[in-house]
Amino acid sequence: MRVGAVLILTGDFASLGRSLTEGMEFALDEIGGEAGGRPIEIITADSSGNPEQAINKVRELLQRENVHIITGVTLSNEAAAVRDIIVESETPWVISNAALSTLTRDPALRSPYIFRVSYANGQYDAPLAPWAYENLGYRRIVLTTLDYAAGQERLEVFRRHFEEAGGTVVDEVLAPLHTQDYGPYLQRILQADADAVWAWYGSADAVRFVTQYAEFGVRDAFPLFGGGELTDEAYLDQIGDAALDIVTSNNYAPLYDSPENKAFVEQFRERYGHLPGQLEYQGYLAIRVIAEALNATGGAIEDKPAFLEALRNVQFTGPMGEFRFHPETQHVIMKVVIRRVERLEDGSLGNVVIGEVPDVDDLSY
Repeated sequence: MRVGAVLILTGDFASLGRSLTEGMEFALDEIGGEAGGRPIEIITADSSGNPEQAINKVRELLQRENVHIITGVTLSNEAAAVRDIIVESETPWVISNAALSTLTRDPALRSPYIFRVSYANGQYDAPLAPWAYENLGYRRIVLTTLDYAAGQERLEVFRRHFEEAGGTVVDEVLAPLHTQDYGPYLQRILQADADAVWAWYGSADAVRFVTQYAEFGVRDAFPLFGGGELTDEAYLDQIGDAALDIVTSNNYAPLYDSPENKAFVEQFRERYGHLPGQLEYQGYLAIRVIAEALNATGGAIEDKPAFLEALRNVQFTGPMGEFRFHPETQHVIMKVVIRRVERLEDGSLGNVVIGEVPDVDDLSY
């Protein structure tokens, strides 16, 4: 059984592809490389984070490699670009990252062939808004994010829910992808009459933004909180002390206290030498879900109606608790965890879980 994984393996977002790959490899090893009596082969294709290249790679996987299922796809614009090709080919698609919310929330775009194990933009941002209002006491905030589809979606969701909780957004500051010098944006933030700053930045952009936020003295004026990518485990050490006390929401935390997660973290670290983060967790889930459906159908992936039904009904206890899909959207119903960066006993930095919101689906916000 052949799984086509469309991943970013080169370019500015290559680290995301490597993390997803590690999660997929770990899951494949955990099940002994097979499910439903059939060996599983993962065939990777590099999109380089380019939507046009993603289209070409999907076509190659479908037409040349004859894959049975597509997974991966990292960015929202890639997902928008390949959606019609995958659906029209009637190929099951288990998305392991791309968070374009309309893929599952919009009845005109969702499809019996589309499943998502990661999150939709705003899904773990929305619960943080009332939590920050009630538990952190924030009333007036600045919102700042990357100026592209994912950042814009998240900002809109967070703003709406923060205002519904009773808070006020005093300014919105958007910066282009790959900004090197955040000075002008940080100067604007410093001029705001605010209690705190909510932010969503990821990967190298997160490292630069959080580091410069401290260097420019903005941290001394306004506490920083936001989406989990701000302080992801993949680069938390790079950020260093500038990350201390930042509160974020996410769909995963390696320090989450459950027997399943402790085993997952211990075994993953033994193999790769580092903690799993959000992307490794999502890569793991993608292969685990496919394997569960294969087991349920005795490996009969060629029987698409039966396999799709098996995917819809996948349910298991994973690192973050019960995994299941929403029956209408075929998108994961998740547990949102609220984390704060703290200095751990061994001297390292970690995202310590300080709260959780269970059963958040993609129609709940």
